[in-house]
Amino acid sequence: MAVVRTVIRGKRKYHYLVQTYRWGGHVRRKERYLGLALPADLNRQREALEREVWSETWFRNFQEIHGAYQARQRTLPRTALLKEQSEFVIEFTYDTNRIEGSTLTFDETSDLLSRGVSPGSKPMADIRETQLHGALVDRLLVAPEPVDLAHLLRWHKAIFSETKPDIAGRLRDFEVRIGRSRHIPPPPLEVRPMLVELLRRLNRSTDSVNPVELAARFHLDFESVHPFGDGNGRIGRLAMNMILHRAGYPLLNIRYGKRRAYYHALERSNLKGDRRPFLMWFFRRYRSDNQFWIRKPS
Repeated sequence: MAVVRTVIRGKRKYHYLVQTYRWGGHVRRKERYLGLALPADLNRQREALEREVWSETWFRNFQEIHGAYQARQRTLPRTALLKEQSEFVIEFTYDTNRIEGSTLTFDETSDLLSRGVSPGSKPMADIRETQLHGALVDRLLVAPEPVDLAHLLRWHKAIFSETKPDIAGRLRDFEVRIGRSRHIPPPPLEVRPMLVELLRRLNRSTDSVNPVELAARFHLDFESVHPFGDGNGRIGRLAMNMILHRAGYPLLNIRYGKRRAYYHALERSNLKGDRRPFLMWFFRRYRSDNQFWIRKPS
C-alpha cells in the first residue's frame, strides 16, 4: 500500500504518495504529487497508484504469458493438445478433490479417469465425485461455458447429484462454517443477492480488468459468500479456471501440497476485508506456474 510522504520547504508542506515495491530483484519506487493538502479521495488515489504498479509489473507478465500461450496453442498438433488437456483434467481433479477431503491418491485418480479402473477400497462417494468432476472439466475445456448463476448451479448438480442429492444444484438455505477458518459466511437470506451482485460485477469487469486478476477476485469473493451447502471450493476453482480459459489464458491448478498458503491467503483477505493478500498470493502462484512463457531479459 502506498504511503504519504510529506516534505517541508520553508513554511509549506508538500505531500507525495509513494509506492515502494520489489520487482526483478530490485527495490523500485513510484510516486505521485498530492498537493499542499491531503485530498479527500486519498484512498482512491492509493488504489490508482498501486494499479499503475501492477500494470507495469504483474499485468505485463500476464499479457506476455497470454501471448506466448496462444501462439503455442495455434501451432500445437491436436493430438498433443488433447493429451495436455487430459493431463490437466487428471491433475486438477485430483488436487481440487483432495483439498476437500477425497481419499483417492493421484495414481488412483489417474487410473479412474484415464482407464476407468476404480480403486476397490475407497468410498464410492469419492469415486463418483472424481468421475463426475473429471467429466465436467473435460467437457468445459472443449466447450467453455460462461460463469453465471445458471451454469454455477448446473456444474454443482453435475458433480454432486449422486452423492449429495439434497443440496446438489441448490443455493444453501442454512448456516455453514468453513473448517479451520475464522471467516463466517453470510446468513442464508443474503446468499442469493450477494452471489447475483458478485456475478454482475464479474460481467461489468470482463473487458476492463486483467483476466488473471478477475479470476482471483471472483474466486476470493465466491469463497467468502460460500453459496452452496458443500462443494464451494471445487465450484469456485472451476469458475476461476473458466474465467481464465474463456479469456485464452493458461489454467491454474491449486495443488493439494500447497494448500496451506492458499488457505492462509483466503483467510487474511477475508478477515482484513482487503483483497490484496489473496491477489498477491494468486499473482505469484500464477506467474510461478507459467514462468516458462515469459521471455528472459537480454
